[in-house]
Amino acid sequence: MKKWLSAVLACVLGSLAFFIVSATTEEKEVVLSPVAPPAIEKELPSAPPAESFLSVPLSITAAEAERLLGNALGNPLYNVKGQKLDDSYGESAADVLVERTGPVSVSLENGRARVTLPFRFESLVRWKGNILGISSSTKQEIFGGGRIRLEVKPTIDRDWKIRLAGSLAVEWKEKPAVTILGQKVGIARFLSSILEERSGDLLRRAEEEINRSARLKERAREQWESLNAPIPLTDSPRLVLSVRPLDVAMPPFAAKGGILSAHIALRCLLTVSSGTPEGAAPPRPLPELSSMPPGLDPGVLLNLDASVSYRALEEFLSGRPLDPLDLPGGGRVSVGKISLFGSGEKLAAAAEISGTAPFGAPLKGTVYLTGKPVYSKEDQVLRVQGVDFDEDSTRGLMRMASWIVRPILAKEIGETLVFPLGELREKALASLGEAVRGRQVSDEVTMDGTVGFLELERFSLAGEGIRLSFSMGGTVSLKYTGKKEGKN
Repeated sequence: MKKWLSAVLACVLGSLAFFIVSATTEEKEVVLSPVAPPAIEKELPSAPPAESFLSVPLSITAAEAERLLGNALGNPLYNVKGQKLDDSYGESAADVLVERTGPVSVSLENGRARVTLPFRFESLVRWKGNILGISSSTKQEIFGGGRIRLEVKPTIDRDWKIRLAGSLAVEWKEKPAVTILGQKVGIARFLSSILEERSGDLLRRAEEEINRSARLKERAREQWESLNAPIPLTDSPRLVLSVRPLDVAMPPFAAKGGILSAHIALRCLLTVSSGTPEGAAPPRPLPELSSMPPGLDPGVLLNLDASVSYRALEEFLSGRPLDPLDLPGGGRVSVGKISLFGSGEKLAAAAEISGTAPFGAPLKGTVYLTGKPVYSKEDQVLRVQGVDFDEDSTRGLMRMASWIVRPILAKEIGETLVFPLGELREKALASLGEAVRGRQVSDEVTMDGTVGFLELERFSLAGEGIRLSFSMGGTVSLKYTGKKEGKN
């Protein structure tokens, strides 16, 4: 016991003598220039970025479809001269005029669109023939009316054109007939067959009007190319979001509950990078619309790859300088620029320091500290744990009693190496949310949706910075409003 106390006392007295000698002898400036720990030189290949998937429902109500088809199916519905009729009773031909007499009605149920429109029929019929050996001829104006029913199944082809496949049926309210030798001969069946044969003309007219109004391919190309522009996220560190679209797919339309809907699926790559964005690369051409199985739920599944350079993190630290540190024994040290780089699995910091060591010895130079970066999901920050000086820096600080600086500097600099990702997350959520919320895709189509979560999945150190991978989910929808922007 006495020997142990004697050893402790000798150590304390030796240290005290060292301090006294240091304080009473000529002060000599200590310049710290340790060897830097090895930096990451060989850039490891990054994992291929995970693809993001957006399934966006596009819908149109029955009322909006009625307005579109009302514009498409204007008068006359059918107008032809010299239409040949039935030759059973002789030679006959007619000038036929069919006009719509009321609004279009649309029902969207059971996977099909049922279109009904009232019509009036007017015709000048010319007939000549031989009945019971009696030659006769006539020219008569006849009239009729009823409803035309179209059953339509809309699709979108690979060239982004809306196609309407369907059939036509006629319900007569007033059946037209020709009076020949005092006998009425009904021609409703013949006229119905004529209209049914010409149903393709009506559907093509509807297709042309709808495609002219929708301009689907043109608008899809505009949105596709707009995705190529980088989206600024944060100023400190300076980060931008880039979207690289890959392809677009669409399943068949579904008609149910008065709504016609389908999902537009976008497959893309999302990346976040630091620094000043370079000029946008030429976008890939809008691809053909590919098919997609029915029954997929709408939503968003995004995988966001971010690369934050060490320079961007250094700019972030420069905006939060450390106050000068007071040391035991009267010393005072200031920390200047902090440079960062990866060293194995650790983040290394090169800190420029200056000031005076305890008892007045001038001190300046660079020291190196290392620690392991970890992510706190609760605080949404990336911090560095176990920060301490590397071996060569520790040996330099041992001179002139500067070893006292070691724990204080390590603690203060370690507490500085905290990089909040919450702002990056919120800005990414906000930017992506704004991109899908209440956005006017075209004069008559709006996008609405929410971005629900954005979580950091993994990160790693690289030669130029830190790689981060996020995943995100939410919902998005497109709605045909039927109103021009800025108009009621």
